[in-house]
Amino acid sequence: MTSLNNALSLPRSLADGLLLRRATPADMEAVADLNGRILADEGESPQVLADWTKDLMSGRHPTTTAQDFIVGEDTNTGRIVSSICLIPQVWRYEDIPFGVGRPELVVTEPAYRRRGLVRTSFEAIHTMSASRGHWVQGITGIAWFYRQFGYEYALPLGGARHLPLADVPGLKDGEPEPFQIRPANAADIPILMKLYERQCAGKLVTTEIDEIRWRYDLNGHSQDSIQKLWVNCILDPEGRVIGYYSTSAHPWKERLIVWEVVVAEGISLHAALPTVTRALKAQAQAHQPQAGIKAKPITTLRFSLGLEHPLYETLAAKLGPFQKPYAWYIRVADLPGFIRHIAPVLEKRLAGSVMSGYSGELKISFFRDGLRLAFEQGRLVEAVHWSPPDSDHHWDGAEFPPLVFLQLLFGHRSLDELRYAFPDCYADEEPALLLKALFPKRVSLVFPLG
Repeated sequence: MTSLNNALSLPRSLADGLLLRRATPADMEAVADLNGRILADEGESPQVLADWTKDLMSGRHPTTTAQDFIVGEDTNTGRIVSSICLIPQVWRYEDIPFGVGRPELVVTEPAYRRRGLVRTSFEAIHTMSASRGHWVQGITGIAWFYRQFGYEYALPLGGARHLPLADVPGLKDGEPEPFQIRPANAADIPILMKLYERQCAGKLVTTEIDEIRWRYDLNGHSQDSIQKLWVNCILDPEGRVIGYYSTSAHPWKERLIVWEVVVAEGISLHAALPTVTRALKAQAQAHQPQAGIKAKPITTLRFSLGLEHPLYETLAAKLGPFQKPYAWYIRVADLPGFIRHIAPVLEKRLAGSVMSGYSGELKISFFRDGLRLAFEQGRLVEAVHWSPPDSDHHWDGAEFPPLVFLQLLFGHRSLDELRYAFPDCYADEEPALLLKALFPKRVSLVFPLG
């Protein structure tokens, strides 16, 4: 721990008696109180944030402990006035795993803002994440703010359609329920993992969820944590698990949030959905708010299933308009290193394109710095930082405003979309063919593990 503290330059004294340091378990109650008071939305119980904080700091969490929190302390009063944490996880770029650090619960007391606490905390979090071997940092957060720290919107976050409870179909008199629903348990984890992989198939970037994480999601969260999930199995008439769905334990704006609906290969989603929606309606109607929160009846099912999902097609006639997704902020400090890490995917794409067997260079300018990729017979042999020419004379390559290339790298936007949106995004003919082959637009499905 001492060597990491040295790398983080912590503890660190700041102006006006502020001290930035790593948290300890003794800070748990103070940090939980800070997060609950400051971060809870209007009408939301502070307990949902406080309990999430305690879960992360308690030692129960699969990847995060109290020492993964950076806190700002006012030494004049002994109060914790700012906090941020890192939640390590693994994502996949097609079939290649890569470490990700998710900064979360970023908070500062209003009276202590604009003193550099957040910026300095992010410097420490980025160093901590790099020490864990993470290639990427990703954060879900407020508009614009995290661009200041080297992040770019580069992956879809959410995307949803809504079904009013009044439009959920009922059973006819005497009609039996064709499928059954029951809560998932630890014995179901092997089949749940297979079903989860089924819904990730064909996606570019996905979240890797192992058995340890599945156990935590089923039984590890505090009941009042905002991260608490309900996972239910869908059973056929013989009692076999043929699918599952997951929901948030806490509604949002009178809506029950449905995160996943997946059935096994060969099972008709169209046939199973009436049973599923009836079970969701019953869950919504039975929901009891936390103590101190005014009861508001849930009126709607929010299917927050991403950019595309077969449920959207199956229930199209009953669903409201598509609510477009927000986006993940993504940071890649070592871009050449990450490119080398995912080289097998890039080489496979190149082999299946019009540029198959390519030998040569691809130079990409970000104006103040750049990236150079070298290929031999379709193999990536070099990916390094590169300094673009000082002058604006023509050269054979491509240009992107700083960080915008991340949208292309993670399949969030196509090259043509970026060239349309950014006048300073440019590519010559051959570089454009290479970029389109290497970095096509693709749908991703990234669950924010918390």
